[in-house]
Amino acid sequence: MKNIKNQKTSITVITGFLGSGKTTFLSKYIKYLQKNNENPAVIVNEYGNLDIDSHAISNDIEVVSILNGCVCCDLQLDLIKQLKHFLSKSATRHIIIEATGLAHPIDIIAACQDPEIVEQVSLPTVIGLVDGPRFLNRGQYTKHTIQLMEEQLAVCHAIVMNKMDLIDHNKQVMDMAVNEINPTASKYFTTYANLSMDNIHITSDNSGVKASTHAHHHGINSVNYHFSGPINRQLFYQFILRLPDNVLRLKGYVKFRDMPNDIYEFQYAFGLPDYQIVDEALPLTLVIIGEQLDENKLRNQLDMLQFT
Repeated sequence: MKNIKNQKTSITVITGFLGSGKTTFLSKYIKYLQKNNENPAVIVNEYGNLDIDSHAISNDIEVVSILNGCVCCDLQLDLIKQLKHFLSKSATRHIIIEATGLAHPIDIIAACQDPEIVEQVSLPTVIGLVDGPRFLNRGQYTKHTIQLMEEQLAVCHAIVMNKMDLIDHNKQVMDMAVNEINPTASKYFTTYANLSMDNIHITSDNSGVKASTHAHHHGINSVNYHFSGPINRQLFYQFILRLPDNVLRLKGYVKFRDMPNDIYEFQYAFGLPDYQIVDEALPLTLVIIGEQLDENKLRNQLDMLQFT
């Protein structure tokens, strides 16, 4: 929700593999936010070209759908567009993003921390849903699917272990399995995603800076930096080449001193840089997302770029 002091809009990302109960949880979460006068808006990401989940959501709030795939690559642009749409409305205090079961939350976090909107939103809170029986039997799936299921949980602030009524094992087995992946997230055992939302809701007192600290505790944090003017191109390239492995995403807009009339959109993911000239005036801001980033060190390096 929007904090009175910084007027930032809260974002909650609901993640989890296919069939884990995300839409059921979302419907309950929406009612909770409405009860607390948070006026939520919803973005639903569907993998195919048929919008199903949004029809199961309350019809008294605004819901938009992003179809035909996971929120990554070009579809990140669609998500940013929809976020801008909701942020332009003063009444929207909380945006919920329901990810497709095949999406990686880091792609959504990256979109939410886009330089054009990063100052308007708090770092997203990630809630993961787990299909208990499927998760305990995940060894039957391919290595890629197992990796996705586990990585979805690794970045969560809260994990809802669902369908516990279908598990013959006791709760301890499930808890230990999830705890190996994410030992610090809050965890809840549920059937049909029934739980007290007060236990997992992050209030306005925990938004903004505190939300960033919370995310850092769970492994994922971000650094955003604003340049006051053009920077040295060669020093910037050296900075990119020396980025540590824990940097997952970097995106932003920069100007170079030897080409001061052009603004470059720069992106970096999994060790691969990409850049292009953009035609519009955009803020010279860089956003870095990663695992346990050393914010002070990165800011010092960026200061060197700016003032050298």
